[in-house]
Amino acid sequence: MKEKITSLIKSDDFREFVIYGFIGVFGLFIDFGLFWLLTKFTSLPVEIANFISSSCALVNNFYMNTYLNFHVRDHLLSRFIKYYIIGQITTLITTTCLFIFVTLMHQNEMVVKVISTFLATMLQFVVNKVFTFKKNEL
Repeated sequence: MKEKITSLIKSDDFREFVIYGFIGVFGLFIDFGLFWLLTKFTSLPVEIANFISSSCALVNNFYMNTYLNFHVRDHLLSRFIKYYIIGQITTLITTTCLFIFVTLMHQNEMVVKVISTFLATMLQFVVNKVFTFKKNEL
């Protein structure tokens, strides 16, 4: 059992997951900071603010994951399009949660954003690892 845990910790997949997590935390600062600014100082609906803030974080996270984590530099436009589409699908999940729980049910927007973002990020890592950042694309 100890050997399996040690092997897992030393694996490339684990290392990539940890770095993805750190990059994700940095992206969360961008996403949540901009979301907070847009919802507190503008009259934008939370759904639009979420799209703008998550898009900014997606662009940042793509470049950080490309150069610092997965070390793939080929087919960048194709990879970015995949990453952005996957990211926007997860943004759609968080936006739907915001609409249901904030707009319709009047729950706290930051609490809903935190919970929905956490769940969407787990899904996003798996899909990006397998689909966007696979080695020897095309």
